[in-house]
Amino acid sequence: MNNTTKLILPLLLTSGGSLQAQQQTLSLQGTVKNGAVAVVYLQRFENKIFTVIDSAQVKNGGFSFQRQLPLPELYGISTQRDVVPSYVFLDAGDNKVTIDATDENRQKVSLSGSKSQQLFEEYRAQRKPDIRSFIQKYPNSIVSSYLLYREWSYRLSPEELEVNIALLSERQQQSRYIQDLRKIIAVIRQVAVGKKAPAIVANDPDGNPQALYDHLGKYTLIDFWASWCPPCRKENPNIVANYQKYKSQGFEIYAISLDKKKEAWLKGIADDHLIWQHVSELKYWNSEIAADYAVRAIPANFLVDEQGTIIAKNVRGEELGKVLDSLFNQEKVEIGGLKKDFKGQNPISYESTKSQDIVKQERGIFSVDKRIFFTNDYDGARLNGVQKSSDGVYHVQVAPERTPINPSPWYGFQVWAARDTTIRIQLDYPSGVHHRYDPKVSKDGTSWNKLSGASFDLPVSGERTWVSAQANVPSKAVYQWIEQVNPAVQLQKTEAGKTGLGKALNVYVAGNPESKKSIAVLGRQHPPEITGHYAYASFVEYLLGNSADAKEFREKYRIYLIPIVNPDGVDLGHWRANANGVDLNRDWSEFNQPETIALRDYFKKEIGQQGRQLYFAIDFHSTGSDIYYTVDPALPSRFPGFIPNWIASVKEAIPGYEPLVKPLYLGGPTFTAYSYLYKNYNAEALVYEIGDNTNSDFIQRKARISAQKLIEKLNES
Repeated sequence: MNNTTKLILPLLLTSGGSLQAQQQTLSLQGTVKNGAVAVVYLQRFENKIFTVIDSAQVKNGGFSFQRQLPLPELYGISTQRDVVPSYVFLDAGDNKVTIDATDENRQKVSLSGSKSQQLFEEYRAQRKPDIRSFIQKYPNSIVSSYLLYREWSYRLSPEELEVNIALLSERQQQSRYIQDLRKIIAVIRQVAVGKKAPAIVANDPDGNPQALYDHLGKYTLIDFWASWCPPCRKENPNIVANYQKYKSQGFEIYAISLDKKKEAWLKGIADDHLIWQHVSELKYWNSEIAADYAVRAIPANFLVDEQGTIIAKNVRGEELGKVLDSLFNQEKVEIGGLKKDFKGQNPISYESTKSQDIVKQERGIFSVDKRIFFTNDYDGARLNGVQKSSDGVYHVQVAPERTPINPSPWYGFQVWAARDTTIRIQLDYPSGVHHRYDPKVSKDGTSWNKLSGASFDLPVSGERTWVSAQANVPSKAVYQWIEQVNPAVQLQKTEAGKTGLGKALNVYVAGNPESKKSIAVLGRQHPPEITGHYAYASFVEYLLGNSADAKEFREKYRIYLIPIVNPDGVDLGHWRANANGVDLNRDWSEFNQPETIALRDYFKKEIGQQGRQLYFAIDFHSTGSDIYYTVDPALPSRFPGFIPNWIASVKEAIPGYEPLVKPLYLGGPTFTAYSYLYKNYNAEALVYEIGDNTNSDFIQRKARISAQKLIEKLNES
């Protein structure tokens, strides 16, 4: 693309502040039925709080309000002063309201004569509200502005919010709701993953000031809650369980309550057995701390490290336990490292593999200031938005193609400048995702250097600089590599089928075509798992090498190599899924996707119908540390004890190497590739996960030793 396009529209600057709704005459006639009501209160909405601005006596079942007010806007109507009112959007002109007071604690209010109220009710009637479609339908309605501000400010990323703001009419973009939303967006960016948590000092239950930075542990959960919040109270037992589990390892909690009354706050602490540090301003939604953290709904939380850097946001339920487990129990394993305890993970759970919609990225060249340029127009790139904040930082939006089952945030882009300079880049992640991959930078796409953190300085010039979550290795590069591994080895290339986007899904076969003994080596089901690919490459290079044992092995065995199961996902820059939004390593039971269908049918033809035996199958992946996921040793196998003995021989050959070993397939459904190949072909099968940060030289060494020991063990079988 030759033209420069803005991916995200910059913030609209206004010189006169927000455009307030015009003062107009409200005419509101009301009727009360089925109850004895003396007074009706009119309340105005401001900062998530309603405040009484007028009242009317009820006479003979009727009441009325006549006054000048900003209209149209959101107001509240109630029959008691200190209760949450019924929401009503009032317009200028005649408004008629009916209050059903049958239940004095839950009044029913119906309003007619207000077009804005009709739109509000239309939105609330939707089973799955779509704010983007609603704004596109009603761009000039105050209801659209309000809903984006009130209900979506904590659901969407800053970039997604700005996209929706741009859909509003110019008048609505200047409304007080949107001006307040813009302030919130600015704060959200200041509490993004990778940023320092704002300082907090507030009083504890005894009235003593307690500073957040005086209570940091190795990892600390900053938890926003309130005793009046049912979802918070429901989540508290989960937080208690995780606190008890990890407190001894340095896990701390600093809880901020949005309560109004101290008695209720203290009772909530006692009833839920919350035995960590508590503070509160007792200001409800007027909390300055909540404003500093852009907290618009509770429960909300921020997980920080011992320096106070935010590493995850809004992790709750099972996800909280998974994140803490990855931090405390799955530290990276380097050579010489020893890890005695590992709890592993639960057996693979069911996940639908029917095709689903994905979030696509717009490919092109982008600039927000005509000085610095970004592009995602190449295979393996992922760039969902760029915005420059007032402090000169370039915010890069990192958004998944679908809701990921684990935080594997992939990003990749190239950046250059009109003239040499240094810029600061901030990676902005969706809520609930922590920063997993520190950025890797390259000038040629081949040699990569690692930076640190989600916010970093980058020298840029007229020459493009690559920035990526891991080294970028697209499908074309994978196929070029394997086809050039060893020209002396005859390598048969077969197209097993087509991907969802119509690309070739290639299988490479080496070894004796007459042999009935075979092995299968799979890789790149999950796009970002580059260290797994590096191990795959070194493992295969040994199998196809010129050593005497490798040559002898190829005379005895047929070797099936599938170096990239998910070419579409790799080239699209996906976190985990193929082009149809599906995790292929969950589709080896239902076979809904073209890639798994093609490989299933290929194995049936090459192994089942040819009378071959699949002796061994290995699937290479990446994760936080080196792990072997195996079939439960108690289950029947072709060569009892083969996998444990093979792993033991690798460890013996690398003194001090203690990878984690965890049986993952325990019987039942065969959602994953290796469990499918075990169950259907009686293969000695496993997954080999390589640590994200494992040294590349060590990856090559252990992969080659693994291949050498495999040949040795199979020749003995």
